[in-house]
Amino acid sequence: MTLLNDQEVQEFIANGFLRLQPDVDPEVHENINQKLRYATEHEFPMGNNIVSRVPALWDIVRCPRIHGALVSLLGPRYFVHPHRAIHTSVPIEDPSINYAEDHNGPPLGKGSMAGSGWHQDAHSPLSRARHHVPRYLIGFYFPHDTPKSMGPTRVQAGSYLYAQPVEPHGVVVPEDVAAGTFFLLHFDTVHAGWVNRLEQTRYMVKFVFTRTEHPSAPTWNHNNAAWQRPKRCIPTFDVEPAWSFVWDWMRGISQRNESAPYTAESHYAALNSTDQVARLNAIYSLAHVSEIKKHTARIESLVGSGMHERALVTNDNGEPIPRDDITGYPRRWNERALVVDDSAYALAAIGQEAVPALTSLLKSNDPWVVINALFASGEIGPAAREVLPQVIRLLKHPKQQVVRQALDTLGAIGGDIGDALPKIEALFNETNPDWQTTEVFRGWTGQDQVRLNAVLALLSCLDEPANHAAIESILITSLEDSNGYVPAVATEALVRLGSQTALQASIRYLQDRRWDDSLMGRVKSF
Repeated sequence: MTLLNDQEVQEFIANGFLRLQPDVDPEVHENINQKLRYATEHEFPMGNNIVSRVPALWDIVRCPRIHGALVSLLGPRYFVHPHRAIHTSVPIEDPSINYAEDHNGPPLGKGSMAGSGWHQDAHSPLSRARHHVPRYLIGFYFPHDTPKSMGPTRVQAGSYLYAQPVEPHGVVVPEDVAAGTFFLLHFDTVHAGWVNRLEQTRYMVKFVFTRTEHPSAPTWNHNNAAWQRPKRCIPTFDVEPAWSFVWDWMRGISQRNESAPYTAESHYAALNSTDQVARLNAIYSLAHVSEIKKHTARIESLVGSGMHERALVTNDNGEPIPRDDITGYPRRWNERALVVDDSAYALAAIGQEAVPALTSLLKSNDPWVVINALFASGEIGPAAREVLPQVIRLLKHPKQQVVRQALDTLGAIGGDIGDALPKIEALFNETNPDWQTTEVFRGWTGQDQVRLNAVLALLSCLDEPANHAAIESILITSLEDSNGYVPAVATEALVRLGSQTALQASIRYLQDRRWDDSLMGRVKSF
């Protein structure tokens, strides 16, 4: 395993991405490239199953360089999320047309499976919160040489901290991407596809990785505790308060109240603004114990705003359809990715001393206030354990949005969640008729996402042996869930539990769904 060093971690924090080269035989990339193209062009859309169809992709993810980078950024118990995707950029019809590198939405070739408009990824299948700290990462793997003229994915450096895409800056269109190049991005980095001017379709495979434990110490080759702006810092702006907070959070330092607060009213005015640099400097400059009451009051002021409900677009007949209206990027619930109030991010950065205020907010009758308080509590992590009784109570909330965030908060805090297990078990044994609405065109319901969040929370809370039997029982039940993501997470959790019955259940589930990758289309190898 090849861990990152301080400089590389600081580059990731400032730039939002790292460019890595897997330490595998180059023939592995060519083998993947051929199978990937065959499966896509001659079989059927693989989607999340592409790694089962081309299992050599695991050689990339598990090689010392990539695995070491993932351990460095997400901790040794990271999880390879079951969501994957194949992105292609088909050659453009007229390669003589030039576009600026920051152009929003240049046309890609017909049949491309990629988006060329600047965007931050939505969570799959339904919404989760956007985090400033690295809880989710994206991996972009290019199996073949991809020169700039072939359209490698563009990124905006440092943009993962943004609440929304803004006027592009810090744009990077990678030069001469060699076969096997693996870009590791913070999940919320603004990115976009790019024009392919050559004659062959460009392929890329997307992975998602998630943290399953709060950091307690650095998990990379760490030598210097002080935050330093990296030498290769692409952003021209400076959000040192945010960058240094992320650095300390990754080192297991959860409270940073040693400096005097800067409480100018201009900082409060910058919260929730579209000026991303100003709002980020405001959030982390105002992340001080002296500001808890003001931040709490800002969140309390959201009572009655109705922001826990979605705003939907309408079809030609004026009827709402299951797609969010993100005009103006309002701070409200949606089924792409949530951005909570900036005061919630500030309370999270304050740490343990903000917990009493958050406990009070969790008692609110307003769902959006509760969601903001849940998010902040989860970001604080184990130091917020005293909120757990309120969080567990919210697992019976009638709004599936609140239950989903409560489950994510449980997983982020971790530890002993024994008191929550009966309520989590009920989420699998009972069907809530109010949670059956199709939330997106892909058909997912709130109930589907509740159960996915539940098994992800269990995956993050396996350290208390007294809970293992109950957790194992819930996980085995969840293997029968119709939502394919749920058993994917459950099998990982059962393997981590490691009991004979847990291993038997996971192996049986996987045996029953074994994929024979030697059968290539109509060719019957054996």
